[in-house]
Amino acid sequence: MPLAEYDALVHRIYDAALQPDRWPTVVGGIGNACEATRGLLFTPLHGPPTGGFAFAHNISEAMMQRWGASSVADDPIAQEAFARGLLVEGSAFNGCELVPRDRLLASRLYRELWEPIGIGQVCSGVVFGGTDSRTLPTAVSIYRGRGEPAFDDSHLQTMRRLMAHMSRSLGVMFHLRDSSLQAASNLGSLERLSTGVALLHGDGTLQFANAAAERIFRSGRHVTAPGMRAGAAARLALVARLASHERRFQRAIARALAPLAGTEEHFSNAVVLPDDEGKPGCVLHAAPLGDALALAALGRRPRAIVFLYDLSAAACVAPGLLCELFDLTAAEAGAALQMLQGGSAEAMARRLGVSVNTFKTQRSAVCAKTRTSRHSDLLKLLLALAVA
Repeated sequence: MPLAEYDALVHRIYDAALQPDRWPTVVGGIGNACEATRGLLFTPLHGPPTGGFAFAHNISEAMMQRWGASSVADDPIAQEAFARGLLVEGSAFNGCELVPRDRLLASRLYRELWEPIGIGQVCSGVVFGGTDSRTLPTAVSIYRGRGEPAFDDSHLQTMRRLMAHMSRSLGVMFHLRDSSLQAASNLGSLERLSTGVALLHGDGTLQFANAAAERIFRSGRHVTAPGMRAGAAARLALVARLASHERRFQRAIARALAPLAGTEEHFSNAVVLPDDEGKPGCVLHAAPLGDALALAALGRRPRAIVFLYDLSAAACVAPGLLCELFDLTAAEAGAALQMLQGGSAEAMARRLGVSVNTFKTQRSAVCAKTRTSRHSDLLKLLLALAVA
């Protein structure tokens, strides 16, 4: 794909974060990049009533309704990808390499959905695997006809590169939703979010901070904005004690301001900042914004958005709630909450009064039952429960 076309597609991806009606065009662009005639961006496990969506390119609404009524169990490719552990964010796979042609042709998916509209092959990328409490499992699939050339490694490589950008744009869309799943796409709705939100100019100076972000700045525990109240050109900064985290913090901001420079990074790669006692205290995400027309009231268009999650509230989650919601045992709930205290596995095991191996087993069970593969994801899940 020519570099100029790739750059234009990436910019369209970021534009869609606050303008969801642009997603079908983005899906079409991904299809064109991989020489595919149809495409679909969707949340396979969630429909619109539970915050899910499906944005299609060159697939009729009538067919989409039939598709939406089908079950994931009818999709042998999805089942095989799950069995092989491929449904991991940022991954991509070629359907014909997972499921033999005769098995696919005999499936209900092919007979009832694909064959009527001339689909015979699929190449898919995983945007989110469902490990973050604020994002839903999300995938992009592009399709070719049965008699067309097969997707090859170059198409898989393109999909993998694009999934990083898709994750950062969709991550913004997901994280700007409130508890009723309404998108926060103007300054008033940003103010109502319990999550700290800061918008940055292209030069990295602070353009807007909602009330939750200002509270975090004033606390002086993790992230500050020197000069904000004096009317100066403020920049986000870490408090002095977090100097060892400065390089990663600055890199996250720089990559959000220049998404096409350097290596693509997935949205879920958050920065976790400790508090005074070494416990996880704040989770920070930074992501690019496109044209952000919905935020035009600011005058100059913001180029990046920063989400700040103050974890101090997460410690008040009741162990019984974790047992009820995720079927954790009492010991596993204790291990989950112990992870808020930070420290090594040895230190956490010692505080719980169990062996290191027992603690590691409990921690693995917590991650499996809560579907969180990262420490930062578990922390955000606990925070979401605390403020719900």
